[in-house]
Amino acid sequence: LILLDSLLQEGQKMNEIEEVREWLETVTGEKGLEWEITPQNIKYLQDLRAKNLQKEKLIQVTLAETEKLSHEYEGELKRLDKILKQLGIDSSLLSTTSASYLQVLADSCSLLEEDNIGRGLEVALSRALLQQADKAPSIASAKAKIEAVKIENLKLYSQLERLEEAVKLAKKEGDEDLELT
Repeated sequence: LILLDSLLQEGQKMNEIEEVREWLETVTGEKGLEWEITPQNIKYLQDLRAKNLQKEKLIQVTLAETEKLSHEYEGELKRLDKILKQLGIDSSLLSTTSASYLQVLADSCSLLEEDNIGRGLEVALSRALLQQADKAPSIASAKAKIEAVKIENLKLYSQLERLEEAVKLAKKEGDEDLELT
């Protein structure tokens, strides 16, 4: 029973080592990395791997949210462009600010003596401007989070690179020690 328990523990350690080895190969792009397998190194690399995977998940969530917001914004732009086309206005001649869209639509409706439509469009566009203004901080925040995660990943990769160099140096010193003995 004790032997079976010992064999199971060894199997689990081998699985942990294999997971870390595969992760290192994925991150560095190098096959067959050699490193000193100690409990401290395994623990450190497992922690680093967990942090890296967590950051990658955060990046994916942040990117998905940013993409969603981007699609919503593009949909609103298409809707506004459609309104302008219905009024016979070429949107390429306008500046890109939402305030210009609002003013052109209001002026067009006034020229057509469609005050009710103009006011309705003005209200609708005012709502769209408010929605756009409300979403701007979220988009900026998402971009800031993405940049922060990118910076954090660069730090992690830098740490990993230093660790890799330390492993190579330790291997070299170990080889030299073996040659001396």
